[in-house]
Parts: sequence; structure tokens; C-alpha cells
Amino acid sequence: MFENVKKNKLESGVIVAIFIVVITLIVYYICYAFRLGPFSIVFALVFSILSAWGSYYYSDKIVLSLNHARPATKEEDLKIVNILDGLMVTSGLSVKPRLYVTQDPQPNAFATRKKSRKCCYLCYHWFVR
Repeated sequence: MFENVKKNKLESGVIVAIFIVVITLIVYYICYAFRLGPFSIVFALVFSILSAWGSYYYSDKIVLSLNHARPATKEEDLKIVNILDGLMVTSGLSVKPRLYVTQDPQPNAFATRKKSRKCCYLCYHWFVR
């Protein structure tokens, strides 16, 4: 299991590095086209690092807002809340993850876990009907 964690962290690092290089090149060539001079590469590198940082740390909030998700409540979403509670007991989780529901008709699901205290799940409402 721990081999998978190391492999996933390495793959994530490679993906972020590729993202930074690609965004840097794109922004650099745009700046170069506007003749911004040697400042172009500095601006491109800062922009790509900031966008990589923002997308890594705020990816869950970005996806939740794009899907118009709302927190699941026992009153409205009792079935999915009970399913999550059962999964917590079976897996031995000590911290309850945040659970969100969206009304989007397309089937999909989203889960994030940067830290166990900050993980969240997004479930599409028709999954539980």
C-alpha cells in the first residue's frame, strides 16, 4: 500500500512540473509576442507557479463551486449521509469527511484527500434515488 502512496506522490509531482513548464512556455510566448523583453520569462514563471499552487490547494473548492454543490444534510439527504456513516465505521475513519450533493443530471463523483481532516466527497443527487 505504501508503495502506491509513494508512486502517486511522484506522479503528482511530475504532473505539476509538466503543468508549470507548459504554462510558463505559453505565457512566455504571449509576453514575447507583445515584446515585453526579458521580464517575460520572470512573469511567466511566477504566473505558472501561482496557478499550480492555487489549483493544488483550492481544487476541491473550484470543483464544488463549478458543480453548484451544497453540503449534504440529514434532513434532505438522509440516505447518502447514512451510507457515508456506514463507510466510516467499516473503514475505521476517525474524522467524518465533508459530503456535498449536486443536482446535475450527469453521472459523476468527486473525492479529494490532501489531508484526512480536509477531505470531501461530491455525490450526484440521482445516485441515491
